[in-house]
Amino acid sequence: MRFGLALVLAAGATALGTPGTIARAADAPAKPTIFVCGDSTAKNSGNGRNGTPVAGWGTPIAAFFDPAKATVSNVGHAGKSSMTYYTGDWPAVLPKINSGDYLLLVFGINDGGTPPGMGDQANAQGQHTYGWYMSKMATDATEKGAHVYFLTVTVRNIWTNPKVKYADGTPAGPLPADYDPKLDKIERGTANGRMTQTTRDVAAKLHLPVFDLTNYCADLYEKMGREDVNKLYSDHNHTYVPGAEIVANSIVAGLKGFKDSPFVPLLSEKGKAVPAADAKYLSDNVPVAKPAPGK
Repeated sequence: MRFGLALVLAAGATALGTPGTIARAADAPAKPTIFVCGDSTAKNSGNGRNGTPVAGWGTPIAAFFDPAKATVSNVGHAGKSSMTYYTGDWPAVLPKINSGDYLLLVFGINDGGTPPGMGDQANAQGQHTYGWYMSKMATDATEKGAHVYFLTVTVRNIWTNPKVKYADGTPAGPLPADYDPKLDKIERGTANGRMTQTTRDVAAKLHLPVFDLTNYCADLYEKMGREDVNKLYSDHNHTYVPGAEIVANSIVAGLKGFKDSPFVPLLSEKGKAVPAADAKYLSDNVPVAKPAPGK
């Protein structure tokens, strides 16, 4: 028995080193999960126009992370608002979130029926505000030790031009002789940007980071031009696979841009190649330390 035990201990020492090494291995933190919480712009499937496959950005973003270092879990749900996601999906998602995980939280496109603003008081139908639902999901996750990152609402393929009438990104008729593509402007957030601003306000109130995905993509799309962007969309909301890839790339750029970003060590070679977003699109919302009394 003593000889057999010695062999076992020797094998353990060879494979794992000292007993201290064994203890450290047992105490090593689990690989974090990056949860994607959103609507069809994050999770979508099927085919769009001409049978071309559509996708949400939560699918291709997984390739930007090293699977040995992080797991991406796309728990988005097509057609959901912040309200319907909270009441329908969140009770099943929250128990899966553990300390050290990450949550990417983005809603707004389907929130036309959600009471606006950030108030805490429910209405007569028991409905809370968009800001309340976003705050509640973020707070629920942070209380479990997760790291929440807000993304402002994804950009829709809806364009305007003073000389042209568009149906989403397609001219409703022949382009006029004085058409100037430089005047094409894309929508910057639903409800005239209200959801984008409220998301920023919620993040500031909770002292949580927020990436202005709305204006980052809008600026990118206007540089690309309406015609090229229109090819990326099946309709005014949903992206084909190449469009989803561009949005995913944009989000990774934003995540890399935060100060001392915890996402950088988790990236794959593909993710490492993405340039970080400009600071103007990012708010870390770190609380300002109050000076000590008498100083």
